Amino acid sequence: MLLSAVCASRLAAQDTGPGARPVTLYVSPQGNDADAGTAERPLATPHAARDKVRQIISQGLSKSVEILFAAGTYTLESPLELRPEDSGSEKFPITWKAAPGAKVVWSGGLAIPPKWSKGADGVWQVDLKGIGPDAWNFRQMFVNEIRATRARFPNADAPNPFLYATGGDMDHVIVAPALVKEAWGRARDAQINIVPQWRFFNQWNTVTKVDPKTGRIDIADSERHAKIIPGNWFWIEGVREELDQPGEWFLDLQTRRLHYMPAPGVDPNTLHIVAPVLNRLVNAQGDVNAGTHVQHVHFAGIDFRHTTFTLGHIEARVHTDTAVMFENTLDCSIRNCHFENIGGYALWLHLDSRRNRFDRNSVRHSGGGGVLVTGARLSYMDDTKIYTPGEAAAKVAPILNEITRNTVEHCGKIRYYGGGVHLDSRPFPMSMEPGNLIAHNYFNDLSRNGVFAFRNQGGNVVEYNHIHNAMQTTIDGACIHFATMNHLNAPNFILNNWLYDAWGYEQKPDGKPIRKLGNGIFLDWDTSNTTVRDNWIYNSVGGAIKPIWKNQMLVIENNRESATRIVPPFVNELGPEGMATHAIDLASNRLTGGVVHYRDSKHVTTTGTWNSQTATGMWGLFRFNFLVGTSAIPSEAIYTLPIPADGTYQISLLYKPGNDCATNVPVIIDHADGKAKLTWNMRKGSEHGFSVPVGTYRFNAGKRHTVTLSTTHADGNVIADGVAFVKAAD
Repeated sequence: MLLSAVCASRLAAQDTGPGARPVTLYVSPQGNDADAGTAERPLATPHAARDKVRQIISQGLSKSVEILFAAGTYTLESPLELRPEDSGSEKFPITWKAAPGAKVVWSGGLAIPPKWSKGADGVWQVDLKGIGPDAWNFRQMFVNEIRATRARFPNADAPNPFLYATGGDMDHVIVAPALVKEAWGRARDAQINIVPQWRFFNQWNTVTKVDPKTGRIDIADSERHAKIIPGNWFWIEGVREELDQPGEWFLDLQTRRLHYMPAPGVDPNTLHIVAPVLNRLVNAQGDVNAGTHVQHVHFAGIDFRHTTFTLGHIEARVHTDTAVMFENTLDCSIRNCHFENIGGYALWLHLDSRRNRFDRNSVRHSGGGGVLVTGARLSYMDDTKIYTPGEAAAKVAPILNEITRNTVEHCGKIRYYGGGVHLDSRPFPMSMEPGNLIAHNYFNDLSRNGVFAFRNQGGNVVEYNHIHNAMQTTIDGACIHFATMNHLNAPNFILNNWLYDAWGYEQKPDGKPIRKLGNGIFLDWDTSNTTVRDNWIYNSVGGAIKPIWKNQMLVIENNRESATRIVPPFVNELGPEGMATHAIDLASNRLTGGVVHYRDSKHVTTTGTWNSQTATGMWGLFRFNFLVGTSAIPSEAIYTLPIPADGTYQISLLYKPGNDCATNVPVIIDHADGKAKLTWNMRKGSEHGFSVPVGTYRFNAGKRHTVTLSTTHADGNVIADGVAFVKAAD
């Protein structure tokens, strides 16, 4: 029932102005959604409160709005969906908050009814018919707020709790035949959790068939991210016959009966048992195509719990389960909230999300990690793994967000490629834009990285963080891991962090894991234009600070490294209670320039014939597309440069060198002082990787300046991918 227009107008008219007392709606577990939302007659659900707030907003905001939740657990039947029409304003924000001193839980799970009966084998059962959604299938269960173990083999407390592949491929794994049981093939929803070929991520594969004679285990066609090779470690779960020790459980999808073996002497009817239903609790979503945003919406003091995880993710590094989703949001925040027993990340920032804050929150026992930040594409270097399609989505990614003073612990329980903060791929043209602030956080007991920044990430500031016990389940990462793949990114800063115990564990068939490639700071994949200063690092098996390959424009100075414990003099300034800052302004931490990609129809025109081609590299880890032309049909690719300000700019061509490329590519650069005519050898690259500087020229804003690639008389392939321009001087 919506608040009446008369009531909404009356509320909005009282005590107007930025300093006025806000409109307050009250919500209580004992409330009623048919009531008015007053202190005396509170609502019962966030959804009803959202509808009343929407009515108030529609009358025109003249004061702030608070939705105040009384103590108790709110079991959400569906995510709270917020859209642009649920936005506040800078003067009059919308705040969803716990009442002072109240413990407010938003749960995405259902409590299992205390109707357990004990079987002869010590396994208790409860009938779930008529409880929860019709197709309810959960792979997590929480007993007194502790994640219970789904029936598995080997047992989690076994001396060696893993199986080890002796062979395999993308679609199967092979183990010693004596280990394979026919029951695994009969199970309706059994999965293997395996760390495949590269050993820096895991994948969940549903078992479709087993052959005890050969030891072959076939897996479904989703989530095949890497080949399975000898030594890869895994376990299998979701098999009734493996329910053989206290703490394990199994859900029979056919009979809808839940089986559980509690500790000896414990009656599960006395326990609080919850199984998740929802994958997401809040979904705040603007429309990237329409250019709309959810704005000035805040959450404070709320406890988010009990969300699911899903299978079939399109990219192993970027798992997209989250408790709270901010997609196309501006100036929103989550403060002083708690996240626990969730299936993925606490917060996912997606697409054009700017100036949001995730501040003073705690995240514990998550399936993934703390905060995920993504653009439309979730992949290494190609265009194949598009999460959000469309031209508008392809041009944006989250920037100018602040992730500060948070505690993230005991994470990566489901997906190993996670951590405190994961900044994933953003579009190449955004590499010169500002980044995000990650400061004063405490990250501990992480499956993988503390902070990760991937392809085209620039302008980020990572300072005064306390990160330890990282790299617990995989190899080839770090407490702080940058893999930006770009020499044209805005400056990144990694300053005054305390980093230690980067383990880098690789499991071995003898049950004795070895430490490998667990770094303090890892400057991976041509990471460049990055300052690493005043960090204190110890016990990192892969190296305290590890730059590799073709890193450019690095400043690495005044860092302290040790094999044993060292404590920085600025220890009191670390983590959530620290106050120090380098005061780097995010908005101005950028380069002036841009990148014009061949797919940009507004700025690129072609003549003649150009064919699309795909290149793979780095052992098949990445794949990307570009255009190829030859002299057989004289052709041109003309890039118009949107010069933002008068000045001198360095021009770079983006291409992958190859022996089949031309050595005499005609290049014409139309600049402020005339035309430069070059002959370029595309068989060669440079120390700049895929970004190859071809000269510095003066350009004027508002004038038409172009770079033209031609195939005329070329003695091989001409690559038309991208053209970059970066201001070097006024």
